[in-house]
Amino acid sequence: MKHYLLVRIKTTKKTSLLLKLNRLNVDIKNITYETDYLKFLILDKDLKRVKKYLVSYEVEILDETGIYKLKKELKRNNLIITGIIFAVVIFLILSNIIVKINIIHEDSALRELIRESLEEEGVTPLSFKKSYDEYERIIERIKEEYQDKIEWLEIDVEGMVINVRVEERIINNYEKDYSKCHIVASKSGIIKSIRTEKGVTEVSMNDYVSKGDILINGSIKLNEEIKENVCASGSVYAEVWYNVSASIPITEEIKKDTGKMRYNIMIKKGTNESVILKSRVGSEKRVENILLFRIFGFEVYLQKEYEIEIEKINYTEEEALKKGILLIHEKLELKLDNFEGIIKEKVLQKNIKNNNIYIDMFVAVKEQIGIKEYFD
Repeated sequence: MKHYLLVRIKTTKKTSLLLKLNRLNVDIKNITYETDYLKFLILDKDLKRVKKYLVSYEVEILDETGIYKLKKELKRNNLIITGIIFAVVIFLILSNIIVKINIIHEDSALRELIRESLEEEGVTPLSFKKSYDEYERIIERIKEEYQDKIEWLEIDVEGMVINVRVEERIINNYEKDYSKCHIVASKSGIIKSIRTEKGVTEVSMNDYVSKGDILINGSIKLNEEIKENVCASGSVYAEVWYNVSASIPITEEIKKDTGKMRYNIMIKKGTNESVILKSRVGSEKRVENILLFRIFGFEVYLQKEYEIEIEKINYTEEEALKKGILLIHEKLELKLDNFEGIIKEKVLQKNIKNNNIYIDMFVAVKEQIGIKEYFD
């Protein structure tokens, strides 16, 4: 790829100068004639030759591309680049060193056991970090050695700190009898469908049931006498009722990325934060911080600044109401584990206040309400 320089030469004999350049077989472009100057583009590889043979002329570089421009930018931002290089070097040196190990569990004896096991594997403060596979091997080794004491173990590397989370294995001396159970109602409602796999069906379609009522009985009777106890199984769906509220802003600000992103270095001490470079994106931005390393109480982050633009949207009352109803649907789907679908709904009340529309709704949903209840 060719790199051109924009140069300016002071001369009143412009034609003579151009002839000299032609004899030197110099490629020049975009010639501009000024009163006492001649401006043109020249290949950077020809600059030395021009300066050598035109010693009586003062050649001034106005703009550069390629290596010349890079050198100029490096010189101009020398302090910033030096700071970044220093930070990166410190990061490379220190990012592979463990300065602290946190073993998270309330039992001090179990914490000490884990600490000793880690020391046997060379995982100690001021030691070098190990690879992901090595940590996985250490976890499996400790779990296997103490399988009667440890249920679960995790090693999480965060910067120069290792957090070890452990869950103690609790061995019960008894086993719960799961052989006998009823299917009971987890909440009140009107039965909409029932499918019995094992046990005796106690309810019919459109029956109203209360929370705790037996829906499928695990006790099988003949002539009022219990012949067999089983663990009932099946599914029961009912119409269940909810009153749900939501509020939606009539005017909403939506933030969108413009596509512009700049890097920065952020240093944090406690709650105080400072950046090395002045922000080069707009006043509205989204910031993402990536921890590089911690040292002497300071945290150093690589900061990504994303420029955003704010779009203001004004909804009509009808549009805001539709958004509110959709939000209520989403709330129900997230809240209910056994949600099957909405049967009917009605807006009970709506009010507009402080640029928001507030709605209260009655919603009837089809929901699986059967849960197991064990008995002796």
